Amino acid sequence: MNFFKKGILTTGLMGFAGLCVAATPTMGWKIESSEPVNQITFGIKINAAAPVDEFYFANQFGFTGGGGIGYTGIQPTKNTKNGKRQFTVLFSSFRKDTSTNFKNCKGGADGAKAGATCRLYIPGELGDTFLFKVKKEGQVLTGTAVNTTTGREDVIGVWKVGENAGNLAVSQSSWIENYKMNNSNYHLTCDNKGWPYYEVKFLPPTGNDGKLNGTISTLSRGSDACPGAITWTHDETGTLVKGGFK
Repeated sequence: MNFFKKGILTTGLMGFAGLCVAATPTMGWKIESSEPVNQITFGIKINAAAPVDEFYFANQFGFTGGGGIGYTGIQPTKNTKNGKRQFTVLFSSFRKDTSTNFKNCKGGADGAKAGATCRLYIPGELGDTFLFKVKKEGQVLTGTAVNTTTGREDVIGVWKVGENAGNLAVSQSSWIENYKMNNSNYHLTCDNKGWPYYEVKFLPPTGNDGKLNGTISTLSRGSDACPGAITWTHDETGTLVKGGFK
């Protein structure tokens, strides 16, 4: 996955190789605030997605003190052994000053020693809306996933950053990635086997436990590899993205 140090986009569970910067569809988000922000809630509704390990729907966040960034989001994944639908939720840091001892987390991100990666499998169904809450209390950040359809809430991970990180920044990006394309040996095919259909809606974020309103932009681009495979609509309620083949 790609790593953008200047805050446009960061992903990272599978390594740096492969997918180029411009090929990743992105959206910009922003929270209007004249006060410090120490909590952000992102929302993603998954209307359709095959139970395969291929796509990452994510939100990136930064810090007023600079340094590396963090991200949180969701990946469709294979069903459980008894056929139940599940998803992988993530909360990760690319900061060099990150430390963690939380049970769902491990040190390092994208194969590097720096940062931390936290992940958790959670149940869910198509049509569910998932909230991803990022809370900074002093030097400690907590990432939580909430399924608003069922009311289930899970702590994805907890990690600590340096004192100079500052508060949470009020703007960054959200994105969609086919992380299989980070493998140089992977060849994308423009059909429902190579690119199974997904339909997801990115919601405007809120800040400071709902006290601050945010916006999210339209999608930056479609697909170079499979022209026309990605379509989207945008209004004040968010950005609905449809990708792949049925």
